[in-house]
Amino acid sequence: MASILKFNQAQHTNSTDAMSIDTGGRVQMPANPKFSIYLSTITASTNFTAAAGVDIPFDTIDFNVGSCIAISGSDVATFTASVTGYYQFNLLVGTDSMESAPWVSTYLVIDGAATGNITYRNIEDPESGSYLTLSSPAFIYLTAGQTVNPKLNVSTDTSGRIRHGTRFSGFLVP
Repeated sequence: MASILKFNQAQHTNSTDAMSIDTGGRVQMPANPKFSIYLSTITASTNFTAAAGVDIPFDTIDFNVGSCIAISGSDVATFTASVTGYYQFNLLVGTDSMESAPWVSTYLVIDGAATGNITYRNIEDPESGSYLTLSSPAFIYLTAGQTVNPKLNVSTDTSGRIRHGTRFSGFLVP
């Protein structure tokens, strides 16, 4: 006889199952926040040289389990941790037209703090090439309510573009 095993999270106000295992052995965790967003168009030439970094624009949500990611009207993405725990984030930023930049850097900024975020930073040298893709995976401990924003900083070149397919995703590690 097939059965389904379910675990209830005691603090969950709606008494929703926190985890279930179906008869095929698949584990479902509907309360586990996860998201994937991307940029569907190439940006216009933009000055990304601000010292604290410039918000990376996103315009499309693939999925947003737990309503943990928001894209504002200015295409700024903000992740908000709904649960305290360890999160895996993946940031993939495609750029072009930054040939004269000595370096290009991506950041994951915690709670809007412009300092101290070099822990979650990736830096590359475009080496006079037109296209560059930066990959920034990070494993971060967050408390409920903390925010994460992806940013880009380019040294001296004020005419760069962010390419479509730029992607930001993350999930709570069970």
